[in-house]
Amino acid sequence: MDDFLFYTKLGLNHILDPNAYDHLLFLVVLTLPYLYKQLRQLVVLVTVFTVGHTVSLWAASAGVIRISASWIEFLIPITILLTALHVLYWNKAITAKSSAPFTLLALFFGIIHGLGFSNYFSMVFADKGIGLPLLYFTLGIEAAQILVVIAVVFINTVLSHLSVSKRDRLLVGSSIIIGILVPILISSSSAI
Repeated sequence: MDDFLFYTKLGLNHILDPNAYDHLLFLVVLTLPYLYKQLRQLVVLVTVFTVGHTVSLWAASAGVIRISASWIEFLIPITILLTALHVLYWNKAITAKSSAPFTLLALFFGIIHGLGFSNYFSMVFADKGIGLPLLYFTLGIEAAQILVVIAVVFINTVLSHLSVSKRDRLLVGSSIIIGILVPILISSSSAI
């Protein structure tokens, strides 16, 4: 039970840590187009992202994948930027019928984000083995992501009922996130 609590809490903190806000930025921008009635579709998308994250953590910890940390630190903000641009310009394509390409993209972006945490993850699990700790960690990640998604969907739904247009919500939300990303992109691009 101690391992379950430890690794689940580690997963929760991985998402909710204000010092590691790249994951939060990704979740927020991913969630911006959705309202309460689309929550199920969004949870599926977030879960697919988590699957990619978990697979890459496992693969990196097992030595199957080796990618330069500086490249991953550059690619993570790129995934957030691409998602923000998608939300700004192509959000009309986000429907239950046409979400398959975006779902595959979420899986791929999950793989990239998982690789960003793999070095730390490998150190934490060095003496434990990876099976159950990875499962517990993933449950913590998924729980935290669902909490973030529900909070953003709640805000979106309230703003929608207050007659704030979807266009305005997406424009303001995506622009703020892109503004936060610019210095991160500049910093990470100089490291590669």
